Order: sequence, then C-alpha cells, then structure tokens
Amino acid sequence: MYSFVLLLHSWNRWAVVLALLAALGRAWWGWLGRRPYHTTDRRLGAVLTGLLHLQLLLGLILYFGLSPWARRAGPADATTHFWSVTHISLMLTAIVVAQLGQSIARRAATDAARHRWAALSYLLATALIALGIPFASRPWFRL
Repeated sequence: MYSFVLLLHSWNRWAVVLALLAALGRAWWGWLGRRPYHTTDRRLGAVLTGLLHLQLLLGLILYFGLSPWARRAGPADATTHFWSVTHISLMLTAIVVAQLGQSIARRAATDAARHRWAALSYLLATALIALGIPFASRPWFRL
C-alpha cells in the first residue's frame, strides 16, 4: 500500500508542476500584458489548487498512515529531519500560499490586481515547492 500511494504522490507532482507552470505563465502574461482576467485564468487556478490539495491528501496519508519517516520524526539525522519536518512544512506553506493567492485573485477589484495576486502567489508557491524537493537524491519517476 505504501508503494502505491507513494507512486501516486510521485506522479501527481508532475501534474502539479505542469499546472503550476501553466497558471504561473498565464498570470504573468496577463499581468505584464495588461490582459483581461478570463474564465481560463480562474479555471487554471482551480485546477492548480485542486491538484495541490490532492497532493496534500496523498502526502498526509503517507505521513500519518504509511510512511516509515513519520514514525521517526525529529532531528535524528538530516534525511529523517528533511522528510519528517522540512518537506511537509514547506509543502503545506506552498499550498496555503497558492490557495490564498487564488482566492484573493478571484475577488480582486481589477484584472491587473487579479493577475498580480495570482502571479506573485504562484511564484512564491513555486519557490517553496522547489525548496522542499531534494532534487539530487530523488528518482524522476517511480517505476
């Protein structure tokens, strides 16, 4: 069961990356190009936050139910500390930032403000996600 949920978590990250790049690119393009905020922009934000919430759900199942890392939570060694504290903290913060940015963007008064909120919050979420991934030691795909 652990391997299956870990596989889903691993593959969903690529959907998150694609949605994040699409939403971030569209928000910056709209903000800098002074474009109107369309339904497509809102939908991309909704898809992004939906995928982030799915990733959170899978991560919480791993963290609290299946993962051997969570059982050894604490600063015992660098790897254990990373997975039990750093990774989950950065990812939770990124999800909150993306969700808040998307929610505020939906309610902003002008199209420029909508794009600005989306662009800046998605950029910050991207940075937090990048900080929370140990690129050098992770497989690209779990097969």
